[in-house]
Amino acid sequence: MLTADLLRATVRGGLVRPRWLPTAGQGGDEARARAAELIAAFEAHVGRRRGELDEALDALVAGRPDPKLDRGLIKLLEDRSRFAGLPPDEAGLRREAVFAAAAAARRAGGFDRTAVLSQVAEGLGTTATALDDALYGDLRDREVLEALEPLGPDELVERYNLSLAQAVLLRALSLRVTVERADPPRLRQLLRHVKFHGLLQAARREGDVVLLDLDGPLSIFSATPRYGVKMAGFLPALLLCDAWRLEAEVQLGHARHRRRFTLDPSAGLRTRARDAGAWLPELVEAFERRFAEVAPEWAVDRKVPLLNLGGEVVVPDFRFEHRASGFEAWLEVLGYWRRGAVDRRLTALRAHGAPRLVLALDPGLKVGTEKLRGLEGPVVTFREVPDARKVRRILDDLRSSGAS
Repeated sequence: MLTADLLRATVRGGLVRPRWLPTAGQGGDEARARAAELIAAFEAHVGRRRGELDEALDALVAGRPDPKLDRGLIKLLEDRSRFAGLPPDEAGLRREAVFAAAAAARRAGGFDRTAVLSQVAEGLGTTATALDDALYGDLRDREVLEALEPLGPDELVERYNLSLAQAVLLRALSLRVTVERADPPRLRQLLRHVKFHGLLQAARREGDVVLLDLDGPLSIFSATPRYGVKMAGFLPALLLCDAWRLEAEVQLGHARHRRRFTLDPSAGLRTRARDAGAWLPELVEAFERRFAEVAPEWAVDRKVPLLNLGGEVVVPDFRFEHRASGFEAWLEVLGYWRRGAVDRRLTALRAHGAPRLVLALDPGLKVGTEKLRGLEGPVVTFREVPDARKVRRILDDLRSSGAS
């Protein structure tokens, strides 16, 4: 991820505009060529010292316009590199042993560098050459580039543009995210990232639109660099949504002027993060078809609400609406969940209640009856697909009882 000092952006009319690298046309070709040169330099120095790599990179980019761009690309490549050096304590002990042996040899009047290194190396179980080579192995330029995680020029350019946006978010006071027409799995994925990074202030749905208000890293409540990294880290999950908009208030420069930053799919940002949210279990689709057949008096869709249960935001899989009365209830399928996530969901439901939320529970999760005590909403178990007729009967009972 780019640090704030590597941000390339302009400010016009109070709006922050990152200087994206082009991805098409001649500009795109030039950007990919620049990225390819830097990747090749890193690949050529695998197994060699960082100091040699730094010298090669300095020679490669010398005289180029916009050195901040090269430094940013190099930073992203360093993030994907594994360097190895001696721990400072170990290197210090080796130097101490060599210096002590050298001082003793000088006092005896017979100092010989090779002999001193050989003597100390024998005690350490290594060779004089290896000891000499690693004597200052804790210094940055002596670290060895062991590996570079593979990537091509296209991916490096994509990562650079994404990192520019993240660098702006490092200076955010607050932001609002608007997501349209996102299905429940996609929303759950986004909320998992937001919750994992501790960012969420409020979440609500207005028709087809979901609004998320997030606390910024420069908020007076959370002004820490670590929080800023978390703020920028959720962005790849947002890019996986189809229709979205981000609006942030940021502080830039030494004067700490407040600016606006907006982002939407027109920026063309891409992420190669693993997309778990797009996967919709076949059982969910099968249930939807079957329920429409056996319960025509109920409408079923995925325009689900966001249920705020304390610090837990629940995104059901289905919304049911009784056509005649307008009574609404929801279903969440707990089938392919981790046990820890199931326990957290049940704890939140016991503490805050959701009487109109039906849980479809796979017995394979082995949730004991004691964990289901205290739930206000009903539970239906299933093996392969939730029984649509059972769910209809539960919904009818909820409507008759006037569950709120």
